[in-house]
Amino acid sequence: MKKNEIPTPALLVDYEKLKFNIEDMASRAKRANRNLRPHVKTHKTPVIARMQIEAGAIGIACAKLGEAEVMAAAGIEDIFIAYPIIGKDKVERLLNLACWVPRLSTSVDTYQGLYALNQAAAVRNLKLDVVVEVEAGYYRTGVLPGEPLLNFVKTILQDCPALHYKGLMYMAGGIGQVIDTEAQRKAEVAGSKVAAEAASYLKKSGIETEVIGGGSTPGAKFLDDIDPAVTEYRPGCYVFGDIRYADLGANTREQMALTVLTTVVSIPDVLHPDRFVTDAGSKTLTHMPGITSPGYGTLVQYPDLYISSPSEEHGVVRNIPAGHALPKNGEKLEIWPNYVSDTVNYFDKLWVVKKDEVIANWEIQARGKNV
Repeated sequence: MKKNEIPTPALLVDYEKLKFNIEDMASRAKRANRNLRPHVKTHKTPVIARMQIEAGAIGIACAKLGEAEVMAAAGIEDIFIAYPIIGKDKVERLLNLACWVPRLSTSVDTYQGLYALNQAAAVRNLKLDVVVEVEAGYYRTGVLPGEPLLNFVKTILQDCPALHYKGLMYMAGGIGQVIDTEAQRKAEVAGSKVAAEAASYLKKSGIETEVIGGGSTPGAKFLDDIDPAVTEYRPGCYVFGDIRYADLGANTREQMALTVLTTVVSIPDVLHPDRFVTDAGSKTLTHMPGITSPGYGTLVQYPDLYISSPSEEHGVVRNIPAGHALPKNGEKLEIWPNYVSDTVNYFDKLWVVKKDEVIANWEIQARGKNV
């Protein structure tokens, strides 16, 4: 089957680019002497997680329990849930996983979450690994470094016998919003330093920290520069790449492994065209803007054109210069999405291609697993 025979809209994955991106990040982590634990919230696909592990990743990180359950069912044996587990139902699901996933850990950052996990794990006679998130400039979740963190970890060690303090995680602030490379580097290094200094502060009280993990796709350029105490790095979007990260210098457009295949469904005025419409609207792409790139998705065949106003089912390309080459009605085009994690979550499967040939259909099994 040729890729232009695929019904649209559809997600295409260039297998060779995907493989290169996976192997390249694994090599970069190895050279920097960091364990790679990629975040699967971008691809949500067990077969890609297996490719990452085969390339050298020690395990995976998930955002939600639903993702972890899918990955565990597919045989992934080392899973970190980088998200607070709050609520009796979710605690029970987490502990169900802990009964059969060989290496499972989760993040904690509140006393409420801590005590609930400990109580439920004790009832089941389990010992659960927990990683404490330390606030490192992102201002989202996390325990403040210094005395608040020390008291929190002491609570785990002294009052939570069903929990095992494994280490720290962090998210550097600003890395996904700044264009300047040196400013990005400073932000990433600063975040890693907060976590490293937090671990050092704990050590002064006799508390050893086994793992310090953090990272992102834009920050991966600075793997050699971050604090040497960081043991794990957790990028996610690097497998595919997208326009936002290209704007941030995390990938080139040529590296992007995922595109949206779309069909031109209307050229309203064939004599004086100032726009055309594709079948890739907001339900296909995302309302997430680029950083410096305009619009809501850039056309591969016409890289100076972009989806300027997506409604639910219509992707309208406007602002076309006079005399610009145009596709024909019914022609199939490809779009580089602005933010690939949103885009993947709208689809059930990936069409995997080599050049123009379809070689596989991969189900996006963790798609929509937001709980």
